[in-house]
Amino acid sequence: FLMIRRPPRSTLSSSSAASDVYKRQTMYTVDNFINGKSDTASKNSSIIVNPSYGKEIGKVLYATDESLNLAVETSLKAFNAWSQTGLSFRAELMLKFRQELIKKSSEIIDLCTTEAGKTYPDAEAELDRAVQCITHAASVQHFYPSHLSPNVAGGIDIADRRYPLGVVVGVGPFNFPILIPIVHSSMALVTGNTFISKPSEKVPSISRLIAEIYKDAGLPDGCFNLLNGGKDVVESLVCHKDVAALAFIGSTPAAKSLKMLGVENNTKVQALGGAKNHMIVLPDADLDMAADAAVSASFGAAGQRCMAVSVVVAVGDIADDLVKKIKERMPNLVIGKTDNSDTQLGPVISQENKDKIYSFIETAEPEGASLVVDGREVSDAMEGCFVGATLIDNVKPGMSVYENEIFGPVLSFVRAETYEDAMNITHSHKLGNGAAIFTRDGGVAQKWTNEIQAGSIGINVPIPLPTYTHSFGGWKDSGFSETKAFGPSSIDFYTKTKSVATRWPDPKDSKVDLGFPKNDK
Repeated sequence: FLMIRRPPRSTLSSSSAASDVYKRQTMYTVDNFINGKSDTASKNSSIIVNPSYGKEIGKVLYATDESLNLAVETSLKAFNAWSQTGLSFRAELMLKFRQELIKKSSEIIDLCTTEAGKTYPDAEAELDRAVQCITHAASVQHFYPSHLSPNVAGGIDIADRRYPLGVVVGVGPFNFPILIPIVHSSMALVTGNTFISKPSEKVPSISRLIAEIYKDAGLPDGCFNLLNGGKDVVESLVCHKDVAALAFIGSTPAAKSLKMLGVENNTKVQALGGAKNHMIVLPDADLDMAADAAVSASFGAAGQRCMAVSVVVAVGDIADDLVKKIKERMPNLVIGKTDNSDTQLGPVISQENKDKIYSFIETAEPEGASLVVDGREVSDAMEGCFVGATLIDNVKPGMSVYENEIFGPVLSFVRAETYEDAMNITHSHKLGNGAAIFTRDGGVAQKWTNEIQAGSIGINVPIPLPTYTHSFGGWKDSGFSETKAFGPSSIDFYTKTKSVATRWPDPKDSKVDLGFPKNDK
């Protein structure tokens, strides 16, 4: 497994220096990781692109059917011993993994800026959240206990006992290549499962490094395997007879399809899909604060967050002032390559994604919307997979830019006469991952909290991603799961329970009784 070795960030402060660094980069190959060692068997591969330059920097080897079956086989074999280890032992290993991960911080962040096109502060923040996630997983003893009801009837105690599932697969998206593999793997492993990682083929290197870090931390071989590939690999895993569960984060069509395959194959599936997060701004809100929030939440990470604000709904006569304030802030955004320390707005993940985003922008005016800021005027002149920050006014339900998850730095601005109109607009959308409201009115905020149909919501908080002690997961077509990605209910995805009824009667009281059990004294 060959990795990019880059000079200190102090040498990357100018575009010319960054260009020189790119020219010095060495092409590399990302392999698979099975039973504690490299697996290079492959019949197919795809290129890895640095989106800041739009140029190939390496390739990723796709797992063969034989490698896939070997990964599942070794995971299942390792499960027999790993599932019998103590809860505290597994928690302690998570803390060792946490320390080893922190040692690799610079390498991980550099890979994130290179393959995912994230800015340095954004990659650093993602790593921080991943470290917090491991800390949460290591506290498993606080949320692992299950229910006990003593003496429910005639000396009978009933307890729910929790057990690991077996082989768990985690399928990660390209936009969080550090966080999501760790969210999935840490919870799966600490609860006694073994784990197979299937990262996005666009950003495979961090997951491959995570595999090595787990090994360095002392995780037994076979407990963490990694398979690269595309849709075929994922579908083969969810249909595999020895895979117990699969956790997925990605697009809504893919999430729905995997959930259905899980039902057909009796595989437990947690599938989180897309988002179209609405931010309602009421007339009493501080418009400068709302404008700051809209720009930050819409264009951070080039709009490639499942919790990004993609629709602002302005209520009443504030619309003109608010759209003006948002527009005024956009020229100050520094767009550029992510090996430049001044960059705030980096590239989107690929040329394919850039073309798709452009195609949505092109539909805006023909469908009746107004292009207030056309980011293409900036990005057309740039090398790489860039899309300039774009603001579209007079958007209405039914328009392409409204109905679809664009997943780029494009903000739709919708006008509503009343709060009720704003809620009707928001609820008309099929997705319900997140939502926000900006207001000074606590009563209205409470009313909105109870009415809004979304999984994670914020009052004067534009990106309401909760901490790990609270639940995260979407509603409506943003989530096909009975459990959450993290938080208290996540333990229910990674484990299964059985109820155990216990009684120690006096043998002299034993008798034949064909009646249905009843409540005895």
